[in-house]
Amino acid sequence: MFLILFVILISIIILYYIYQVNKYKIIDDYPGPSALELYKFMLLPKTTVDSYKYFVSLNKKYGAVVKIWLKPFKPTLLVSDGKFMKSILLSKEHLNKPSHFALLGAFMGYGLPIMTDINLWRQERKTFSHVFNNQFIIDYTSTFKRHAINLYEFINENLNQPIDLQMLLLRYGLNIVYDLLLNEDLSKQDNRVNRYTKSMKAFFEVYLDRINSPLKINDTIFKLTENYKTWIKSSDEAREFVESTLKKVIKLKKESPNTSDRKDFVDLLLESNLSYERILAQIRTLVVAGAESVSSATGFALYRLAKHPELQEKIYQEYISILGMDKNVFAEFRDIQQMTFTECVVKESLRLFPSGPFIFRTLIKPTEIDGKLFPGNIDIIFSIIDSHYSNFDNPTEFKPERFFPENILNIPANAYLPFSLGPRDCIGKTVAIVEMKFFLSYIIRQFKLHPISNHEANLSGVILTSKNGLPVIFKKRMH
Repeated sequence: MFLILFVILISIIILYYIYQVNKYKIIDDYPGPSALELYKFMLLPKTTVDSYKYFVSLNKKYGAVVKIWLKPFKPTLLVSDGKFMKSILLSKEHLNKPSHFALLGAFMGYGLPIMTDINLWRQERKTFSHVFNNQFIIDYTSTFKRHAINLYEFINENLNQPIDLQMLLLRYGLNIVYDLLLNEDLSKQDNRVNRYTKSMKAFFEVYLDRINSPLKINDTIFKLTENYKTWIKSSDEAREFVESTLKKVIKLKKESPNTSDRKDFVDLLLESNLSYERILAQIRTLVVAGAESVSSATGFALYRLAKHPELQEKIYQEYISILGMDKNVFAEFRDIQQMTFTECVVKESLRLFPSGPFIFRTLIKPTEIDGKLFPGNIDIIFSIIDSHYSNFDNPTEFKPERFFPENILNIPANAYLPFSLGPRDCIGKTVAIVEMKFFLSYIIRQFKLHPISNHEANLSGVILTSKNGLPVIFKKRMH
């Protein structure tokens, strides 16, 4: 009897293997790492920097479309090919993200970037499309002044010594986005901010460890690991961080409704009839995305500018040509729009250091791409970082002139996508560009940046960061 059951089990396994391999056989047309290489990557100890370097290396080694396939399981394609980008990212059908993406919701809340319920996503995307309008951006810009003054004072007290841009800008980025979304000033709440940023770093470390492990991705197994405690603790702290303020804000608005024509962010969400849990989820996501991604991107831009005093001078000259020499005058939205060279610097920095180096999708049905029919249930990882390097001449050089009007046409279609493309692109992309331009130009107006000799950033993260920081030295600008 046992022998019969054993034979049946083996037969089922063999049939399943044959079925899966035949179902996904088109994937074998593409090169990729061997099963042994993949097992070594998944099972051997590694850091988040190691994981990032490994995925970046695959396109360099195997080409623009790479198969990642442990047969007979579901395959993944790692892609930087423009035809794939266009077919999937610009499509109104291919909106689904892999199931592991939902794990981010434990810390970030299930906001727009990570929502897996597509019908709900469509509804709430419409809501936020109305919220993120020009008036919202103008109001956002008006919040910069107070935080810029605080930032100036901190840098001015720490001149001529290394300052980690990453940590500095994350703190102030969090202050700004929290002020905008919830009307609360965190500048005097350092302990609370430090706890939150520490929890954020810890959570993303665990998340990256989970999704690169065939065992820890399973909830039951993960609950047996030491990292599970960190996961729960950081997630609880993230919810409490936002909810403690949101509850107070909603209570005050119910007691004293805003009857003016000028509505703040929470007013707009309450008027949209979103439930309390959906408002909380969206704000939790926006706090992380608005603070971590923008501060990281601004940090990388300043880090590279420290090595290019000639570019700092061009930004400075553009700034004073628009605003004059009075250091007490701050850029308004209309001034920021005129900073064309600074915008080219921002775009070039985002080419080298896209905040989201990888974008994820899942094909839920058979799809034709570049003349080939792919079966459904395939995960696709779009390598934005590889697209940004492989489609540009001298890709490691920092050259803002790539984005001058006369050079834009030289950029291949769908090759540059720091905010993704199509229906699920970043809804806050315009806000992010405005904030980066404001703080880049403001800091360069006040200070000269100098690099730290021999420092090279160790890249990693879901949102691109440097594991060893982004240190520079600030010196006072004398004119």
